[in-house]
Amino acid sequence: MNDNRGRPGSESPLFLIERSLTSRRQFLRVVGGSGLLIVGGGFLAACGGGSGSGSTGATTDASSTVAAGTPKRGGTLRFGGQGGADTDTLDAHNCLTNTDFARQAQLYDPLIDTDYQGNVRYRLATSVDPNADASEWTIKLRPGVVCHDGKPFGAKDVLFTFDRIFKNKFPAAASLGPMNIGASKVVDDQTLVVKFDQPFGLFKKFLELYWYMYMVPEGYDPKTAVGTGAFKFKSFTPGVESTFVRNENYWDEGRPYLDEVVTTNIADETAQLSGLQSGQLDAVNYLSAASIATLQGNSDITTIISEGGGWGPFTMSCNMAPFDDVQVRQAFRLIIDRQQMIDQVFAGKGKLGNDMFGLFDPDFDTSIPQRTQDLEQAKSLLKAAGKENLSVELFTTANAPGMVEAAQVFATQAKGAGVNVKVTNQPVTTYFANSYLKVPFSQDYWQGFNYLLTASQGTVTEAPFQVTHFSDPEYDALYATALASADEAVHKDAIHGMQKIDYERGGFIIPYFFPVVDATSSKVKGVLPGPAGIALNGFSFRDFWME
Repeated sequence: MNDNRGRPGSESPLFLIERSLTSRRQFLRVVGGSGLLIVGGGFLAACGGGSGSGSTGATTDASSTVAAGTPKRGGTLRFGGQGGADTDTLDAHNCLTNTDFARQAQLYDPLIDTDYQGNVRYRLATSVDPNADASEWTIKLRPGVVCHDGKPFGAKDVLFTFDRIFKNKFPAAASLGPMNIGASKVVDDQTLVVKFDQPFGLFKKFLELYWYMYMVPEGYDPKTAVGTGAFKFKSFTPGVESTFVRNENYWDEGRPYLDEVVTTNIADETAQLSGLQSGQLDAVNYLSAASIATLQGNSDITTIISEGGGWGPFTMSCNMAPFDDVQVRQAFRLIIDRQQMIDQVFAGKGKLGNDMFGLFDPDFDTSIPQRTQDLEQAKSLLKAAGKENLSVELFTTANAPGMVEAAQVFATQAKGAGVNVKVTNQPVTTYFANSYLKVPFSQDYWQGFNYLLTASQGTVTEAPFQVTHFSDPEYDALYATALASADEAVHKDAIHGMQKIDYERGGFIIPYFFPVVDATSSKVKGVLPGPAGIALNGFSFRDFWME
């Protein structure tokens, strides 16, 4: 996340109002009440070999039923989204804000994405297969797809998309590896052979970064936003609102069901709740746990809780004092009482973090001991580093579920280790302009993608969102080994080695994997919990309908 980047959003899910920790505890008393749709303890089993877990398989039925009931056509859905700003854009490859991701999900399609259970699913592609050494991949496309302007979509458009990403150095470029655009070949309208300068065994896994790999036609212009998505451009005012209408020629037969989606930027959670309760909005996103208590008992509203793999790390810049000393980084990880933070910020929902990401990756290393609070050891490490009675400034913003509240809890817990933490809560625009990637200690947001894909975006030395400024030759070498092979055993060994480094000397503190809380009018159907830590099941507006 992060602000969102390859995690959808360079300013991802926003919580623009603070909620008291006491009020959040009310959540425990209301979970289980009517109107709640929750994915909880059984989630890992449900995800099986899903995309969140880095599966290499894919389902082919793009139009499988996503909710009980018979979808109905017609109606306008009014979505009030947190996380927008004046920098809102419709560019398919350079999303910045959380509302950007909501809009792009309406306008564009990727080659592959993930379904509501986290399984990899083909969209515009029907297959993505490597040659023997993974130096060449063949992409087969779905026939009969047309763009919003009526022109057919084909292999030349896929190659144009990849070329555009590289030429503009957009975030997805870091995950496309040593692709050789000039050597790649359009075989026919539905077949593209993508060549790489060296074996690139992770190409298909990295296509799971679909938020930055939406397909666009040759000559694409973000101002007109022509894509192949379920909805077409009608109007857009950055920082304010967009209106998109049904694509009558959408390739996924029967979809979309809605006539129109109006996406409005909402500044804070109070305004979201007010709009939903008054009937001015039909769906809102990224609510705090405390909001469930507010909505409890309202039969006109459905609350959806997803316990996915999204994570909200504290970020320590490894090239800035005091975090350029690994002992300080180790001490700060020992300061946190992780369960207490989950209890206070998320009212007990969410999953315990252990300073490693990729929770649902099947190769996630569960053998590494769970880190727990140890204030005496933290004090000892700080003393050894010559940093007793340390004072630091923690920059935060309402950019992800519980972000500001977690900062406040950390500041309180840090006092036990003799560390004084000043929490500076900035507006989202200020934070990303002045603090993100620039300060020693801050916070971020990421979605629940597979481990190696996330590493390509956030932890290897040349990653585009290297917020911790972590650079480790051993870590990069393990990553390079994984890149060059399509062997799952090689990937597993590399991931375990990289996670050990994350745990021992990386720049992230990952105390939790947060729950995502969304709410809709009871008239809105087709919305189910999702695994990635993204609102409204990855903003799957094409699947929603109005009863």
